[in-house]
Amino acid sequence: MTSTGDVRTTRIRRAARMARIIDRLERLDDGTLEELDRLTRQAVSGSVMMPGEASRRRFLKAAVAGGAIMAVTGGLAVWQMGYGRLSAEANRLREIIALYEAMEGVELDGRLEEALGRLSGLVGGLRESAETLRSGLEAGRAALLDFQSRFPSLQSAFQWLQQTLASLSQRMLALENSVNDLLEITGPLAETMGSFLRWILDHLPGSAADRVRGGLERLGEVVTMLPDLVEGLHQRILEPMDGWFSSRADTSLGVVLVQPLLTTVFDPVESLLDRIVELATAWDEAHRSLQQALEQRRMIRAQILDVLSDL
Repeated sequence: MTSTGDVRTTRIRRAARMARIIDRLERLDDGTLEELDRLTRQAVSGSVMMPGEASRRRFLKAAVAGGAIMAVTGGLAVWQMGYGRLSAEANRLREIIALYEAMEGVELDGRLEEALGRLSGLVGGLRESAETLRSGLEAGRAALLDFQSRFPSLQSAFQWLQQTLASLSQRMLALENSVNDLLEITGPLAETMGSFLRWILDHLPGSAADRVRGGLERLGEVVTMLPDLVEGLHQRILEPMDGWFSSRADTSLGVVLVQPLLTTVFDPVESLLDRIVELATAWDEAHRSLQQALEQRRMIRAQILDVLSDL
């Protein structure tokens, strides 16, 4: 089966041969033109092209003397086209060749191959970066979801802390009331605790008081710290973090942190990475197609140069 490249080369050679014939017509003598007229008429009509070997030799001799040798095949109707039309066709062929040479001077193929190489490097680097980013994204998503899965236990611990501080506050208030009643004074526990411990030491025997004095002083230091501790835990932890780990509160971390990160960061980035992979895959296919087209152009260019070398 004849390939497309072979058919194209045959057509180019045919056009070049016709152009050479046209260039030589004006230099032929009358005898050669008469013989050429007869041969082309026979070729068009399908009759015997040359009656004998002697006729062939006479024709070849006349054609060489006139500066042209014409290989005639079935279906070539040079004279029917008209000399003026053929001359114009030859001029057009010369213009096409000149335009082709000018087009090749632009060196489009070389520039295109260079651009393809650079773009391939960029797309390859983009693909690698996307794969690296995807690994980090998956690790970040897993860590975030793991953190969210711990919210129930954190909420439970948070509630335990609230209840414990509430119970501790009630006991501190009861202790404060008892101290005030005993000493018949009024004041916060941090201020009255020192008086209460001194009252205890005053009511103990001297030797016993000396033995427990250090312990009572340390106990007083701990008790006097409790009001500030409870207030600090409320103001610095319980109140700011209230509802953070709840599954229903509008202020929960699941609502204000986890879901926004998943929907506005992780999901869009993952979608972008998918598009980058699609882009890289499409580029690979396009790059192969363009390389094939450039290779075909190189083959056609070689065929054209081979034909032009015969002109």
